[in-house]
Amino acid sequence: MFADIWNNIFTYPLLNLTLAFYHVFWDNLGIAILAIAVITRLILIPLTKRQTEMTRKMAGLKPQLDELQKKFANNPKKLSEEQMKLYKKVGYNPLGCFATFIPQLVILSVLIVVIRNVTNNQLSGVYPFMQPWLNPTGGDLVINTQFLWWDLTKSYSNIAAETGKFSLQAISYLVLAFLVGISQYFTTVFTQKIQNPLAPANETKKKGAAPSAEDMQKKMTKSMNLILPLSTVFIAVSAPSALSVYWIVQSFMLIAQYWILDWDKTKRGVQNLFTRYFKKSK
Repeated sequence: MFADIWNNIFTYPLLNLTLAFYHVFWDNLGIAILAIAVITRLILIPLTKRQTEMTRKMAGLKPQLDELQKKFANNPKKLSEEQMKLYKKVGYNPLGCFATFIPQLVILSVLIVVIRNVTNNQLSGVYPFMQPWLNPTGGDLVINTQFLWWDLTKSYSNIAAETGKFSLQAISYLVLAFLVGISQYFTTVFTQKIQNPLAPANETKKKGAAPSAEDMQKKMTKSMNLILPLSTVFIAVSAPSALSVYWIVQSFMLIAQYWILDWDKTKRGVQNLFTRYFKKSK
């Protein structure tokens, strides 16, 4: 019963939308997946806007939070109470981050099923009124899964097993997997710069000074900035390349989301990112 409800609400609508885009865009599954990625990000703009506004409010509380840390350093219970008062004042909800994370997770999980069904020609969920439009000649609907240099049903692992790990064909799939990680990394760093675009690119620290909690948090953030993209690369190496295409477009569409929400702040964030990675090397 749950499977039927899930399919009727999520899987079948996305399956039919994907096939509609596939048919409209010259029977090109890759372009259809690009369109799905773009539409997904556009739908999530209101949720992203709310999260961005909350991030700004929390950034504005930093001086007050730092003051509370000093004032109640020896009284953790009182510190927690005062922090909760500040959070309540701005309407902060610790679970608010899930407002954007859960929809993306649902869409991604459904898309994996849709990609698998489409690429394997398992089209039992296609609406009856769609079938004559998608396949006017009748018979079985066969999906063209070729996009640029990749068969969207294949992964690097598949091709490497067939042609060798270092064949030109396998390397093209490996490059696609690494592009997923690269796009994830730069999107993550870009998002951090957008949330604090005026932060200095480099901060000098006195030699011999003990690392503060903020320094440790920054180091942890840098580590996570590397670990998460690397994990997506490992997934992309074995997943159908259709998923890699979707991930890459999703990453760049996140940047487009910020442009739509706040062009001026996005521009300052881009300038800060440029200063960090290009001017520093000169």
